[in-house]
Amino acid sequence: MIRRKDQMKTEERPQMRGGEGVIHAYQLLEPADLCGKANLCAILTVDPGCSIGEHAHGPDAEIYYVLEGQLEASDNGEQTVLHPGDAMFTAQGKTHSVRNTGDQPAKILAVVIA
Repeated sequence: MIRRKDQMKTEERPQMRGGEGVIHAYQLLEPADLCGKANLCAILTVDPGCSIGEHAHGPDAEIYYVLEGQLEASDNGEQTVLHPGDAMFTAQGKTHSVRNTGDQPAKILAVVIA
């Protein structure tokens, strides 16, 4: 299956997972395209001052891969800073969140594995 750039949509997700501001989700693939193997495959833009709130995964899991910018992250309660090229995996039953405290937008590839 091929999905062309002109077939992809951007959605605005206000207060995503209880976070602050609006997250812009550029859907690379739709859930129906993923054959039940994943629920999300998108590039998320986190503008300065915005965040994705702390949330748990289960029975699914999520991968974040930082493409641009930097984000303060909570990985199951442990605080860290993510930079371009860093990846974070949140397994079933674990929690995570991210916040952009910088002055430039941050972009992450997010994949929620079913």
